[in-house]
Amino acid sequence: MQDFLVLIIMPKKTILKQILIWRAKHISKRQFVYILSILIGFASGMGAVVLKNLTHFIQHLLETKLIKDYHHAFYFLFPILGLTLVYFSIKYIIRNKVSHGIPSTLYAISKRKGIMKRYQMFGSILTAPLTVGFGGSVGLEGPTVATGAALGSNISRMFHMNQTTRTLLIGCAAAGAMSSIFKAPIAAIIFAIEVFSLDLTIASMLPLLLASLSAILTSRFFFGSDVLLPFSIEDKFYLSDAPFYIILGIVAAFISNISPKFTTVFRSFSTN
Repeated sequence: MQDFLVLIIMPKKTILKQILIWRAKHISKRQFVYILSILIGFASGMGAVVLKNLTHFIQHLLETKLIKDYHHAFYFLFPILGLTLVYFSIKYIIRNKVSHGIPSTLYAISKRKGIMKRYQMFGSILTAPLTVGFGGSVGLEGPTVATGAALGSNISRMFHMNQTTRTLLIGCAAAGAMSSIFKAPIAAIIFAIEVFSLDLTIASMLPLLLASLSAILTSRFFFGSDVLLPFSIEDKFYLSDAPFYIILGIVAAFISNISPKFTTVFRSFSTN
């Protein structure tokens, strides 16, 4: 009923309105959330693809084509040049403050009911590759999550999702971004649940899983088996080392249990 009221007050009979009317008549809200989670996972995966390709293109341009023989002499100038380009991009193109990473997403969830501004969908895509490609000491994980979260927020707004569903779809976007970056769909779901404090239910798990799988399939289509942060394991695991890992786990658990008590005692002592 609420969906029909929203559709009635929409001023024009646009294509989007026709889609929403058809969805309200033929598809349940839960099924539509599943469809949106797949769409958002694909969008997050594409965001990761664009960020990585732009960054590597700038790096390749600087190291091979422009100043191939004088590259090392410019190590100290490249970051300054990159930050200058970022400054002008923010001032004249984006014209808004660009907040990278998870804190901006958490702020939108806690203070703005999950509503993220539209420029956040492309702000990090413009500034992050310039910063990283020119040698800035930052990473692409935060901007990728921020871009995906902004896409999830604005897609959910476009289809008139409520705050609870919007928060879930933002979590789907974050899971999709992490899944696309690290090729780890299950770890990406755990990341989204822990960071955004999502309810661990079947209603939330299935959209997260669909978004994560959609993003990793998108990433594999463009990158194959490559990952954003490639790594190789030099030291192999030997069964004889298992007791040491067990001891390490017990010690870590013991310290994590007693550290809050020491913190409380220290605070009371400092107060007195």
